[in-house]
Order: sequence, then C-alpha cells, then structure tokens
Amino acid sequence: MIIGYFGILERLIPGRKRSFDVLKIHIRFLPPLAKIAGLLWIVFIFIYSAITSDLNPGTNIILLVGINFGLAIIVFSKEKKEDEFSSQIRLKAMFISIVSFFLLLGVFACFKVISPNSISKDSFVAIMMLSDATLVVYLIYFYFTKYRFGLKKTD
Repeated sequence: MIIGYFGILERLIPGRKRSFDVLKIHIRFLPPLAKIAGLLWIVFIFIYSAITSDLNPGTNIILLVGINFGLAIIVFSKEKKEDEFSSQIRLKAMFISIVSFFLLLGVFACFKVISPNSISKDSFVAIMMLSDATLVVYLIYFYFTKYRFGLKKTD
C-alpha cells in the first residue's frame, strides 16, 4: 500500500515546471476509471475483513488503511468532463474538508481520544479515522455541489 501511495503522489505532482503560484499549479489527476478501481479496492478490503471476521476499525488496521487508500484513489481521479467549474468545486471541497479535519481533531483532543504527547496505536487509529472522515466530507461536498449546480443548468 505504501508503494501505491507513492505511485499516486508521483502521478499527481507535476514533473518539471515547479511554480509556487497556487493558481498556476496543475495537478495531474488519475484517469476517470480509477474511481471504479477505488470502489473495487474498498469492496475487496471489506470482503477480506469479513472473511477474517474483523470488521472493527479500532482493531483492524488493514481495514482503515485500505479504506483510506481507496478513498484517496477516488478523490484524486478525474471527472469525465474536467473544467474550471469542477476545479473550483474541488478547491472549495478541499478547504471544507481540511477545516472539518481540524475541527474534528480539536474535538478528539478535547475528549482525550488523541493524546498529544504520545504516538500510540490508539492515536494512529483515531488519525486514520479522521483522515477517512475528511475524504468522505470532500467527496460529499464535491459531488453534492457538482450535481446540484448541474441540475440547475439543465432546467
């Protein structure tokens, strides 16, 4: 899975022209069929976890990392028609998901779910759950906004 993460990271970062201007950075997304691969990966991880009879995300690290990897593939895959409107929605969705991550992190820290002075298995599980929640918030906001505005255009 680590190789998969680095493969996606290498694919997304542009090769030669490095620019620090946010408006000029162009991310190379995965092809649209990668969404199907991400969904199949999540289904495979659930089936594997069901076979091993460990569907508890608190004890099954493979389930958490697998879901996170599948959601990351879905998030970083292109739409069939990628235009400026979808990139603007992506930017807003990323902002909303990052804000929700920090809010949830603050709530978890307040209730001492995450201990700030130690790195333990419980803290790792909580961070992985937060990152999964962040990716889900991103996907919900992106597709809800995209289809909401898409339906208004056709009326």
